[in-house]
Amino acid sequence: MYLYLWIVFAGIILISALPLISRKNRTKWRITQSIVVTVAVLLSIIAVEALHIPPLWTVIFVVMVTFLSDKSTYTKTGLIITGSVIILIAAGAYYLFHDDPEYVQNYIDKNPDLASMYMRVDGETVIRQESDVKRPLASVVKTIIAIDYANQVAEGTIDPEDHIPLEELDKFYLANTDGGAHTNWLEDMRANDKIVNNQVPLYEVAKGMIRYSSNANTDYLLEKLGADSVNGVMETLKLEHHDPVYPLVSALLASTYLNEQHNGNLSDREIEEMLEKMTMDEYRELVWEIHEQLTHGEADFFNETVSVPMNLQKIWSDRLPNASVEDYAKVMSKISNNTATVPGGEEILRDIMEWPMELHPTNREKYAHLGAKGGSTGFVLNQALYAEDHDGKKIELIIFTEGFSFMERLKMNQNMNMFMSQVLDEHF
Repeated sequence: MYLYLWIVFAGIILISALPLISRKNRTKWRITQSIVVTVAVLLSIIAVEALHIPPLWTVIFVVMVTFLSDKSTYTKTGLIITGSVIILIAAGAYYLFHDDPEYVQNYIDKNPDLASMYMRVDGETVIRQESDVKRPLASVVKTIIAIDYANQVAEGTIDPEDHIPLEELDKFYLANTDGGAHTNWLEDMRANDKIVNNQVPLYEVAKGMIRYSSNANTDYLLEKLGADSVNGVMETLKLEHHDPVYPLVSALLASTYLNEQHNGNLSDREIEEMLEKMTMDEYRELVWEIHEQLTHGEADFFNETVSVPMNLQKIWSDRLPNASVEDYAKVMSKISNNTATVPGGEEILRDIMEWPMELHPTNREKYAHLGAKGGSTGFVLNQALYAEDHDGKKIELIIFTEGFSFMERLKMNQNMNMFMSQVLDEHF
C-alpha cells in the first residue's frame, strides 16, 4: 500500500550514498551522513509498518534528518535555508494539526455535493443536509452486521462463546490495508488474555469489528452469519437507500484477482477500465467469487499483502456499499430505542456498539449511553452515533463526507471527532 513511499525512501538513500562512489568524497562526515540517513529511512519503514505511524510524519522525519546530516547545512546560507524550511514545516504542521472543529462544518456547508449531515434530538429532526443522497459507507456498514450478529445470538442460531481459531480470521487479513486495525485488536486480545489455544470468543470477534474496525473480523462474520441474513436487516429496518452488504477485503483484492486471471499482464489502466465497465451486480458477483476462494483457502493469487494504486483504491472506495445519512439516523435511533433487533438482542448489540463508554471515563460521566461507528478510506470520512444523557435526552448524529484533497482529508481527520463532540455539547 506504500509502494511509492518506499520508492521515495530508496531514492533518498541512493542520493545520500552516490557521492561515496568517488574516493575523494569518502570523508568521515559523508560516510556518517549516508549511514544516518539510511538508519532514519529504516526506522521510518518500521514506524509505518509495525507501529502504524502516519506516513506524513515519517517523511518529515527523514527530510529533517537529511537536512541536519548535510555538512552544507551548517554554513551561513545553509542555516538560513534550514531555518526557513523548519519555519515552513512548523507553520504547515500547525495549520494541519491544530484544533479547528469549524473546518468540518465549513466543509459540509461548502460542499453539498460531497457531504451530508443528519441530526435528530428526541425524535425531532434539527439538521437535514443532503440527507437522502447515497454515499459510500466504508466501515459504517459494519453496524448492519453487528445488528444481525445480535439477532442471531438472541435467537440461539450462534453461540457468542464459540471459540474461533485465529487462522480462520487470517484468511481474510490483508496486511497494511486497514490502518493497523486488526493487529491492534489482536494486541488488545493478547494483553487481556483473551486468546486461548490460538482462539478467541466469537463475541470478541464482533466487538473487534466495531471498536477496532477489523476488516478481517467483518468478512469472517459476514460468512458465518450469511449474506442473506445480514442483508435482510435492511428490509427489516426499512432502510430505503441502502445497498447490499458484501465482503470488504475481497473487494480490495478485485484488481489483483483480475490481473492474475490475465497472467499478470494487465496495466493499471486496463484493470481500471475493466472494473469501471462492470455493473454493480457484476462487481459484487466478482467480489463474492474472491471471498469464496479466501474462505476455502484457495486464494493463491496473493500472499497476505497487496499494493493497490490510488486510482484502483478510488474505484474500491466508491463501490463500497452506499446509503444515506437518513438511513443511518434511523439505524442509530432504533439501536438507541432498543428496536433494532429481535427481542433479547438489545443488550447484546449495545455491548458491541457502546465501546466509547469503555474507552473514555468522561463519557460515562456525561452519557448514559453512547454508541458509534466510523468509517474511512483514502476518499471517505464518515461518523454515525447515538447518545443519551442521564436525563433521558437522546440524539442521533450522522455525517458522511467524501471527495477530499490530501490536505482536506488530513484536516477532516484531525477535527471530525472534536466537531461531533462540540455538536453534542451544544444540545445536551
